[in-house]
Amino acid sequence: MAEKDGKTEKPTPKKLRDARKKGQVPKSQDLSSALSFVTFALAFTALTTYVLQRAFVILQNMLRGGFKIQNIENELGSIGTQAMGFFFLLAAPFLIIAFLSALIGNLAQVGFLFTGEPLKPSLKKINPISGFKNIFGKKAVFGLFKNLAKLAIVVGFTLYILWDSALMIMNAGSVGTEHIFPLMIGLVTKLAFGLAVFLAILGVGDFIFQRYTHKKELMMSMQEIKDEYKEMEGDPQMKSQRKARYREIMNGKVSDVDQATVVITNPTHFAIAIRYDQTIDEVPVVLAKGQDHLAQRMKERAKEHDIPMIENRPLARALYKDVNAGDPVPIELYEAIAEILALILQAEKRKKHKI
Repeated sequence: MAEKDGKTEKPTPKKLRDARKKGQVPKSQDLSSALSFVTFALAFTALTTYVLQRAFVILQNMLRGGFKIQNIENELGSIGTQAMGFFFLLAAPFLIIAFLSALIGNLAQVGFLFTGEPLKPSLKKINPISGFKNIFGKKAVFGLFKNLAKLAIVVGFTLYILWDSALMIMNAGSVGTEHIFPLMIGLVTKLAFGLAVFLAILGVGDFIFQRYTHKKELMMSMQEIKDEYKEMEGDPQMKSQRKARYREIMNGKVSDVDQATVVITNPTHFAIAIRYDQTIDEVPVVLAKGQDHLAQRMKERAKEHDIPMIENRPLARALYKDVNAGDPVPIELYEAIAEILALILQAEKRKKHKI
């Protein structure tokens, strides 16, 4: 179905994260049930002695107290309360283990995830067409056959164990009361562990299938991947504008040329505006730099404001490559800058003498 819709690409990490936020995660209920059942089987074997001992003591205490048949209706409340208390006392270990195993089973598959997205009201949830597809769709039909097959295997395995143990069950009456409980417990343990192994294998297989189905449902088309990339990185046009703005910040503004002491040129490709004002600058500072079209604008600005322009190709290249707007001139270029500033100072003195 995904290929027919043009969705031939694997889901991106962002697609998987967004689906997780919505509660759409691969999870096998069979694996959770299998883990709970395996844990129960282990707990049953380990706690059987405890349960039988406690049950014997409880039954002994109840029988020792005795009941008056003629007034039993007055003692029903007390009997019920005691029975409930005894039940929870015996069942508490199993209930706690079942809760923990179910919790661990879900955490092992999904991890810690809390989202209210599935609880939000949606028209899709009450759409009769969608509901019909959910009931009679491929996924529902597959789930039905899977559950029927699982039920058939469980019933068949149980019948096999009972048939294999039929002779032992028929002769159970002759082994004595003290051996009847261990005999039955052994039979139940054998059945429980057999079913636990089967359910565990089925659960692992179902979990792998659920992961495969989950990724299949989240398959993307090339257009969806492009749209996602645009959403994450921004529209290419906007990205180009941000880059231009970044270059403008790093290279300085053309208007900064107004404050320059000199503009060093390549002469056509580069232009670097240098300021050295002894009242505010300890060392020469690069105010702005430009290449090609921006360099031409900087030179036009320098002409408008009568800023001196000096051609020095090696120095222009070095400054443009290694220095950003607002940075001081590197020490290794001091000598070259000092010569240029000296030339400008001499030119200004000659100009004053001519006046």
